[in-house]
Amino acid sequence: MEDTPSGPVQGITRRRLLKVMAGGATLCGAGAAYAFAIEPTWLRTVEQEVQVRGLDSAFRGYTIGQLSDLHVGAGVPLPYLRGAVQRLNAAAPDVIAVTGDIVHAGGSPEQARTAAGVLAGLQAPDGVYAVLGNHDLGVHDRHGRERPGSRAQILDALHAVGIRVLENEEKSVWRGTARLRLIGLGDLWGGRHDPEAAGRPSPGVPRIVLCHNPDAAPHLADRDVDLVLCGHTHGGQVSIPFLGTPILPVQNREYVAGLYRVGETALYVNRGVGWLRRVRLFVRPEVTLLRLQPRTAYAR
Repeated sequence: MEDTPSGPVQGITRRRLLKVMAGGATLCGAGAAYAFAIEPTWLRTVEQEVQVRGLDSAFRGYTIGQLSDLHVGAGVPLPYLRGAVQRLNAAAPDVIAVTGDIVHAGGSPEQARTAAGVLAGLQAPDGVYAVLGNHDLGVHDRHGRERPGSRAQILDALHAVGIRVLENEEKSVWRGTARLRLIGLGDLWGGRHDPEAAGRPSPGVPRIVLCHNPDAAPHLADRDVDLVLCGHTHGGQVSIPFLGTPILPVQNREYVAGLYRVGETALYVNRGVGWLRRVRLFVRPEVTLLRLQPRTAYAR
């Protein structure tokens, strides 16, 4: 005859099971609350040193502040975005780069004006420059499927608050006779990307490229570009331990977030401050301070 558990033992087993189930539900609920309510606006400041070939000593420690992917119109709270602007200003960068997706899903004239009003608070001695992203152009994906675009209204709104949009053009920054070239490229998905606009290298003059999508970086690898600043990925918004980032809007999934090297070119991918859907898990939003340091060559 088989032994059978008595009633009390069965009861204890059921209670334990219920406790485990309740604990699991509580943990899932807490995780969801964190991912949806806390982390999406838990902004951090990332400070990243970048070694740049041929950087003149006059630019040692030169700081680029980067802000990306605001997605005004996607329910991102405006006070939170203004706080990101204030945080970047408080760090006192020498120049500020805004790397696209300023509005969400093509936006509207009102959203363009609202976004420009938020960015109007940005201040830097050498100016504030921006490039447009696929959402600013109304482009939904890499196949070029379009929503109503907002390029002209974004350009007008940003110009009105003193922010210069660089679209396949450049601006030089000087320290005495020493020079940096800031080059802004059109968006890759939007069909306005022109790597030729990066021009030819000038001896002893580093070239820093702003473009929205990191998939553009390989197109610049053979053009002797020193640093590329991008956004677009949001860091994937969700990173699952041991599994990584399940969703990334790029072809090259290596470029998720942070600093990389593509050949001799340094690439920084900003995690952004906004979202497509309000969720972030282990991918906090960021404003970035990139401090330049001289280096004669990159180690391989």
